[in-house]
Amino acid sequence: MGFEHVDKVLDSWVELGYILKEAKENLKENIQRGLTDRERAVRKAIRDTALFCMTVMIVARAYGLETHPMEGFDEERLEEFWGVDKEKVIPVMLAIGYKDPQKELLPRLHRFKFEGFGRFL
Repeated sequence: MGFEHVDKVLDSWVELGYILKEAKENLKENIQRGLTDRERAVRKAIRDTALFCMTVMIVARAYGLETHPMEGFDEERLEEFWGVDKEKVIPVMLAIGYKDPQKELLPRLHRFKFEGFGRFL
């Protein structure tokens, strides 16, 4: 997971001045150590996917599209349908399209207030 891109990413960080060339190998070791722990790598991939998904949703909205992220699907059947390796994880599905103006959406389900589960530090 991600091993094949570490050098390319870190080389760009050096080129752009984000890190010193001398720091690259140490950082690469830390990144690869995190990627060899499957549970840690999966958690990172899920976080990265969530951020990517959020960005796609914002951009889609700017283009007049509606989005619907889905979780809780039958992952095994989806893996089989798409031919995804069993070692891979599908963290989310995202439907994107235009809303049919002739259809009325159901009311939005209950959402917890931020104060009930989070706080600003």
